[in-house]
Amino acid sequence: MRAAMTILWDSFRLLQAKKLFWIALGISMLVALFYASIGFNAQGMTIFFGWKEFENPLLRQGQPEAAAFYVLLFTDVILKFWLAWIAVALALLSTASIFPDFIAEGSIGISLSKPVGRLRLFLLKYFGGLLFVALQVAVFTVIVFLALGWRTGEWNLTVFWAVPVVTFVFSLLYSVAVWIGVWTKSTLFALLGAFLMWGVALLGQWTESFLYQAAHLVPESGIEFDYRTGQQTEKDEVEKNSTAIDFHKTAKAVVTPLPKTRDCTTYLKRLIKMEERDSMLAGVTFDMLLSGSLPDPKMSGAMKRNDERHSFWYVFGTSAIFEAVVLSLAAWVFCRRDY
Repeated sequence: MRAAMTILWDSFRLLQAKKLFWIALGISMLVALFYASIGFNAQGMTIFFGWKEFENPLLRQGQPEAAAFYVLLFTDVILKFWLAWIAVALALLSTASIFPDFIAEGSIGISLSKPVGRLRLFLLKYFGGLLFVALQVAVFTVIVFLALGWRTGEWNLTVFWAVPVVTFVFSLLYSVAVWIGVWTKSTLFALLGAFLMWGVALLGQWTESFLYQAAHLVPESGIEFDYRTGQQTEKDEVEKNSTAIDFHKTAKAVVTPLPKTRDCTTYLKRLIKMEERDSMLAGVTFDMLLSGSLPDPKMSGAMKRNDERHSFWYVFGTSAIFEAVVLSLAAWVFCRRDY
C-alpha cells in the first residue's frame, strides 16, 4: 500500500512541476471567477459583479429563464469549450510524456524494484495522470456550485457530475496517448495519435448529428427541405426522407465503436438537473435565451428529442469499451517488454 501511494504521489509531484499544470489551473480560476461575476437584476443580465449591464426581458432576477441561462452558460459554453476542449488539450500536452519518460532507460528501474506488480504499476501511473484533469475540474466545479447557489438560490449538487464526466472524456484520449507512448517510447507520437483519434471521433459525431437532424429533426420541426434547390418550406406534416434515415443509420454504426468525447460532454445537460429549467424550457438553447426569444412548441419538442436521442449506455458504455481495449493493449505492451 505504501509503495502504491508513493507512486501516485510521484505522479502528482511530476504534474505539479509542469508549468502547463499551473497555467491551466490559473486560467480555469479566471474563467470560474468570470462565471461567478455574472448576475441578474430587474433589467436583465450583469457581468463583472454589476459593472456592465445588458437589458434582456427573459434574463431578469428571479425568473426561471435566468436560472436556466446560468446553467446553460456552464454546460453549453464554459464546459463545452473550456473544460472539454482547451483544458483537455492542455492536459494531453502535459501528461503525454509521463509514460515515455517513465520507461526511458534508467528511469523505470527504481519503480520495478519496489514490491508492486507491473500491471498494478501501470495502472497507478495511468490513474496518476488523470489527476491533472480531475483536480482542475473539481476546483472549477466547486466555484460553479457556489456561484449557482449565490445567483439562483439553488444549491445544485448535480453540477459535480462535471468532474467524473470531463475526467472520463480526458481518459478516452489519454489511453490512446499511453498506448502509443508505451509502444513507441515517443511523446510526439503519443500526442499525434491522441489528437488524431480526437479529430476522427469528433468528425464522426458531427457527421452523425448532422445526418440525424436532416433525417429526423427537420421533418419533425415541420420543415421540408429541397436538397436540389436549397429551398425550405414550412408545413404541418412533413414525411421523413428514407434515404437520409439510411445514411444516419450507417453513420451511427461507424461511430459506435469510437470514443464519444463530444456526446459525453453533451450528456451533462441531462445529468445536471434543474427543476424549473427541465419543466419549462425543454429544447431551449443558450443562444435563444441570450437573444431573448423562445422557439415554438413543435421546434422545442424536436430539439429535446435530438438532445436525448442517445442512451447512457451508447454514450458512456461504448466509450468505456473503447478505453478498456486500448488500455489493455497498452498494459500488455508495458508488462511484456523488457526494461
